[in-house]
Amino acid sequence: MSVTEETGKKTKRSLTRTLWAFLSSLKLLVVLLLLLAALSIAGTIIEQGLPLQQYYRYYKPLTVEIFNRLGLFDMYHSWWFVSCLVLLAVNLIACTISRYKGILAGVKKKTLVLDEHFLRSLPFKETICYDLPPEKIRDAALGIVSRRFTGKHTETVTADGTRHLFFEKARYSRLSFFLTHLSILIIFLGGIIGSFFGYRGYVNLLEGDTLQRLQTRSGKIRALDFQVKCNAFDVEFYNTGEPKDYRSDLSVIKDGREVIRKTIRVNDPLTFEGITFFQSSYGALPEKATIEAINNDGSLRGTAIAFFGERTAVSGIPDAVEPADYQEHFVLPNGMDAGPALGVNIYPPEGRARGVWLLQNYPRYDRMRGGDYFFRVKNIVVREYTGLQVSKDPGEFLVWTGSIMLILGIMMAFFISHRQLWVSIKATAEGKSELTIAGKANRNRDTYKREIDAIIRLMKEIVR
Repeated sequence: MSVTEETGKKTKRSLTRTLWAFLSSLKLLVVLLLLLAALSIAGTIIEQGLPLQQYYRYYKPLTVEIFNRLGLFDMYHSWWFVSCLVLLAVNLIACTISRYKGILAGVKKKTLVLDEHFLRSLPFKETICYDLPPEKIRDAALGIVSRRFTGKHTETVTADGTRHLFFEKARYSRLSFFLTHLSILIIFLGGIIGSFFGYRGYVNLLEGDTLQRLQTRSGKIRALDFQVKCNAFDVEFYNTGEPKDYRSDLSVIKDGREVIRKTIRVNDPLTFEGITFFQSSYGALPEKATIEAINNDGSLRGTAIAFFGERTAVSGIPDAVEPADYQEHFVLPNGMDAGPALGVNIYPPEGRARGVWLLQNYPRYDRMRGGDYFFRVKNIVVREYTGLQVSKDPGEFLVWTGSIMLILGIMMAFFISHRQLWVSIKATAEGKSELTIAGKANRNRDTYKREIDAIIRLMKEIVR
């Protein structure tokens, strides 16, 4: 082998070790957890998953466009959030592989003989002398310890006649490390499956109307295998004017017959065939409106009668429009009430859709957007609606399974410890018996010390 080839192999091994050290680093784990915590805080501050046009109520149009491009309105399904989860999963796998040998060794290893060298390494120990024969001491000690260490014990007799009793409890609690890591990976897997194979969308369903398809947050149209009808919608208010309760009476219709009927409220959704309908909002929406495209000189360029939630072509221009939101009292940046406003998604022939507000009392408001023409709205016909969040998450079962496993793993890690106890009995040269008791635990050592102290007190009460 040439010097160049040997140097290349050493460099490759060095890079591999460096990469493995990085992936299995606890520092990387801490950094990723802090990063995900910070992103989760941002996801709490910025309300997630609302229809795009609703964000124009809270942010400036440029801010909405930047946040939308960065995925901040649906960050838990964004590529960079999922990438953080994948990297964290790889880090957990690497940490587990790096440490599994030591943990399995602790599970499998059994030291059955309590010799002098091993005794010095144990944290809890005591030696007691008796005037009784070793056989009687052995029987008494076995009875005392067996009441606390239920199950099988191991007895070994060495060449010098010393009897060694070995007791063990909760050996497999050491595997809580694997259980917690596995549960987190399962939760991540469920989240990733939900992100790639599930969807979420919002629909505003007018009273008496039926839903059979919806547009997801990603812009895709999803057709349902059934229909959902809003039979009635009702809202109650406090004296202050704040909403007290709002609910929707929904029916699921499949193959021409009603299969489920339920009144949903906030946190009390309707689920059918893996698709969940949450009560999200309410308000008033235009059933239809006349939208006109106006040249900058004020001349009419095109017009369309657009129904709410339907993409409609406008004569004379390449863009299509979709009425998607409505505010009876639109507030301008200076705080002034501008009156009724229609939220419209504009779909160009190419590129991303854009949401704008068209003010009925300010017909030239959209001109600030720039371009050869702008839109204005006339004749808005308004009806009340119920806002439903529609969600399908095929990874939800894995998330729940992983969460239960995580709770069990944490309980095992904090409340259950691998405890070992050794008792040796030997005859002394003076014809007496000497009992040595020692023990150790991998965690909760203070609690285990109190338990051993109690056993020692009972041992000392054996008649000498």
